[in-house]
Amino acid sequence: MSKTIAGIRVPDSQLAAEATELLRASASPMLFNHSLRVYLFGALHGAGHGRSVDHELLYLGAVFHDFGLIKKYSSPKERFELDGANAARRFLVER
Repeated sequence: MSKTIAGIRVPDSQLAAEATELLRASASPMLFNHSLRVYLFGALHGAGHGRSVDHELLYLGAVFHDFGLIKKYSSPKERFELDGANAARRFLVER
């Protein structure tokens, strides 16, 4: 069952649920909540400007956007943004 917050539906597909669980298991509560707020604020901003958005894609981007800040997913040579993108790629390729 999907959840709606401030009029925004939180994606509940299997892919979104798996990404949420990976984030919950890997990140601090602060980073977990931050990532979900990024999705909500992004979706609200888009709706406020009349933009059509792929909510699952926006959600996955928000979930993974700071994964490079998590020690398990960070590398010594890449910027955290790239580490997060690499984590997202691995997650999606595996599925």
